[in-house]
Amino acid sequence: MDLNELSGRFLLLFFSILILYFFSNRKDNENIIPLMVIVGLCTFSLCYLFTKIEIGVGIGFGLFAIFSILRFRTQSFTVNAIIFLFATITLSILDIMYPYEKIEVLLFFQIIIIGFYIIASVIVNKKASKYLNIVDVKIALESNFSLDNQTIRKSIQHKINIDDFDFKIVNINTVSNELDLQVFY
Repeated sequence: MDLNELSGRFLLLFFSILILYFFSNRKDNENIIPLMVIVGLCTFSLCYLFTKIEIGVGIGFGLFAIFSILRFRTQSFTVNAIIFLFATITLSILDIMYPYEKIEVLLFFQIIIIGFYIIASVIVNKKASKYLNIVDVKIALESNFSLDNQTIRKSIQHKINIDDFDFKIVNINTVSNELDLQVFY
């Protein structure tokens, strides 16, 4: 594999992952950490390395799985993040391992995976494009404060003057009697 072929495969993977990342972060209350992109790029590099040295790809994936389990068991990820990781790993393996003579088949798989990912992202996150801004809001909890939806909405409207919004409760701080919210508008 010459440098032109390797750089072409890498650029294909890079732009594919950027498209997946863009469509993964459309949901208002859930974002994927940008560093997760590195997982796909590292998998690409490992697969390239394991095709050039004597140990098999199976041993490489075994090592990768061990390190992944050690790291990923420390934090729970959303379904969106897990699907993003699986898609980037799949694309990186396809990009480096698929024979270059059948580049049209590789591009077909790339387009199918990215296409399904985009369609599913748009279907699942229909309301995501409605709210483009996020702001953190703290509301003081008074003795008669109720956590029902209407009371919180009125408090948000009183605090910031917007009508069309959605919110997510981040934290209920009983020590300082505050309600931490994320408001999407």
